[in-house]
Parts: sequence; structure tokens; C-alpha cells
Amino acid sequence: MILVDSSVWIDFLGESPSHAGAELRRVIADAELFALAGVVVTRVLQGLKRDVCRLEHYLSQWDMLEPNGFSTYREAAAIFRAARAKGVAVTAIDALIAAIALEHGATLFTLDKDFSRLASITRLPLYVS
Repeated sequence: MILVDSSVWIDFLGESPSHAGAELRRVIADAELFALAGVVVTRVLQGLKRDVCRLEHYLSQWDMLEPNGFSTYREAAAIFRAARAKGVAVTAIDALIAAIALEHGATLFTLDKDFSRLASITRLPLYVS
């Protein structure tokens, strides 16, 4: 299972997608197993200026990986603290996305370099295209 981060979706939806956007297009066309998380949907939709309803509908068709409860949030906090202890600054949302990916055994597809630093601290697998 691939958890696609907002950075990849934003690239994919942009006017001139990079390699990551093209790779997501291939993943979708090949019907590979991938999902979003609620916080990823929020990040993508919050920046929209047009076609909001169309994009909401488009994103709603994909599987969602969600926190399974208190343990997910506890793990996100532990990831945040471990990163801070190593001198790595991450947001609480990035720690939560990492926790969700780990909880579901998903590989994170992202362009955000903060996750590379998190992967070096945790066992978070990153998608390499």
C-alpha cells in the first residue's frame, strides 16, 4: 500500500507536474494500491482556488487510511519527540502522517524532505520511483 502525501498530489494537480506527478499518474493508470489520509486531503483542498467540488469528488474516490485511535496519536507524538531529540524539526501533522503510514504498513510517497529525515529516525518506508 502506498500512502500519497499532499506534496505529490499538489505536484500531480499542477500545470506542469514533475517526475512525481507523472509517477502518480502511472500508479493510478496501473491501478496500483494507494490511499490518502484525511490530513493529506485537508492539505490539498485548503490550497485550492478553483474547481474545488471537482477535486473533492476526484479525491473522494480513493481509499483512505485513518488513525486507529489513541495509539496513532501517541505514536505521532513519540515520532515528533524522537525527531526533536535528534535535532530534526518536523510538524505535528508530518509526525501524524508518518504514524498513519507506519500503523497501516504503508510506504509514503512524498516530495517533502522532512520525511527523509523522519525515515532515518523511524522505520518509515519511503516510495522511490
